[in-house]
Amino acid sequence: MPVIVAHAVVLLVIIFVIKKLLLSDTMQAVARIRQAEAEVRRREESIRQEIEGHEREFLKKKSEAEEELQKQREESEKEMARLRDQVIDEAKREADRLMAQARKDEGKLRQQVLQQMEEKAVDYGAQVFNLVFSEKMSEALNNQFIDELLDALEEVDSSSITVDAEQAEFTSSHPIGEEQKQRMNRLLAEKFAVDVNVEEKIDEELMAGLVFKLGSLEIDGSLRNRYCEAAAEVKKMTHV
Repeated sequence: MPVIVAHAVVLLVIIFVIKKLLLSDTMQAVARIRQAEAEVRRREESIRQEIEGHEREFLKKKSEAEEELQKQREESEKEMARLRDQVIDEAKREADRLMAQARKDEGKLRQQVLQQMEEKAVDYGAQVFNLVFSEKMSEALNNQFIDELLDALEEVDSSSITVDAEQAEFTSSHPIGEEQKQRMNRLLAEKFAVDVNVEEKIDEELMAGLVFKLGSLEIDGSLRNRYCEAAAEVKKMTHV
């Protein structure tokens, strides 16, 4: 009986020891598990905070990028507006220049047309003159024009006129009569104190009268010149 009791006691001690050992291992395992859980939670929290930091940095950079994009968009719109205004201003200046040039060209063209009209008027007058006046009448008119020119030379105050020439040129619509030539030579000697060779030319387009050239001195006493002056006067009257 005592042996059985002893064995029972030993068995109980063994069971207690084993239980205590198992409980100690279990508690250590539980502690390690809790420590591991705490470490996992710390890592999770660290990762969460890191993720939140990245998200905040991302949102910050995104906001900055959007602000920069908006700023660039506004600057681009301003630059486009400036370029548009510049193009419009340049186009307006070019249009004004073209309009001014067109008006200038129009004025030149008008002057050319008027000049051509004057020339045509003189040409038509010459044609009418040739159709209306006979050769005898035109010769008589020519002599009258030449006499008027010589009369005008008679009245010229030559004291303020200096002539340096060795040749005089007379262009007339008809041959100059001998008496008129002598009178011309006398006037040249009296008025200008020159003794020159006289060159005579015939130009039927003068219609009547003559053109007198002595050095830089030139006097146009032709009927054609009278027509030109009359056409210019008519143009002035039409523009009044």
